[in-house]
Amino acid sequence: MTTIGQADGPQGTNPIVVIGMHRSGTSLVSRLLDQSGVLMGKDLQSDHESKFFIGLNKWIYSNAGADWARPSAVAELVDFEPARENVEQYLRVRVSSRSSRKFSGRTLRNGLLDLDCPWGWKDPRNGPALSFWQSIWPEMKIIRVVRHGVDVAASLKNRSSRHWAHASSRFEKWLPQYRWRSSKSPIRRGQRAATLSNAFEFWAEQMSVERAALEGRDGILEIRYEELLTEPEASLGNILEYISAPEDPNLLSILTESMDPSRAFAYKEDQDLRAFAERNSETLGKFGYGP
Repeated sequence: MTTIGQADGPQGTNPIVVIGMHRSGTSLVSRLLDQSGVLMGKDLQSDHESKFFIGLNKWIYSNAGADWARPSAVAELVDFEPARENVEQYLRVRVSSRSSRKFSGRTLRNGLLDLDCPWGWKDPRNGPALSFWQSIWPEMKIIRVVRHGVDVAASLKNRSSRHWAHASSRFEKWLPQYRWRSSKSPIRRGQRAATLSNAFEFWAEQMSVERAALEGRDGILEIRYEELLTEPEASLGNILEYISAPEDPNLLSILTESMDPSRAFAYKEDQDLRAFAERNSETLGKFGYGP
């Protein structure tokens, strides 16, 4: 767990934003923040992501021509100043509007700009879109969660396989009707997580995009998922200190009990995944991990 620079800025005004690759433990960290008294949204999905902010991040991605599994294109939108200014203007309008009460549960004159409690949100799209959000909250606190790339890729592939089974059965069910009507959508949008190698490349791309987005920024707390699981008390203590929350022994005990250390470096239990890690040791090393 690493703190980069100094974290400052008023509490309750500036959000605490969780960034990190999909399947890296961002949901776990978001739940920990929620249980520590940080408002992470009244409109949470099962993965502890706010629907309000998911919608805004998807809008950013759409304008950039990016996709959840292909985040690099967001940088093109950041680099084109006229479009970037329009995006930033739209986001300011949205977060200060009455529609933001979906997130906060409160009707405030200036929306989320008037929130006077500790709050924040989690979304893996936050990293690539960070430049836009920091134009609104320059002093936001940023928690970045990272995890070993092979574990991330394996988790993405397993989830993709489950989704594919559903998509394929749906396609077979509707296939007879395609004799007289066309399909209005693909069987499944995007296959990048369907194979281990492509999912691993996705991890490396997202990690590179996040690294570029964070370059030169101070006050960032970086959390290794593996350390959070294997050294929960120390890691949780650092999180509470970072968000200026009082240390609560009971809370630390409850949260520590929910940790499963066996999920740290899980790939090592699989011979094929260990071999895959060895073959990709150079890429892993770029982001501080070994085979």
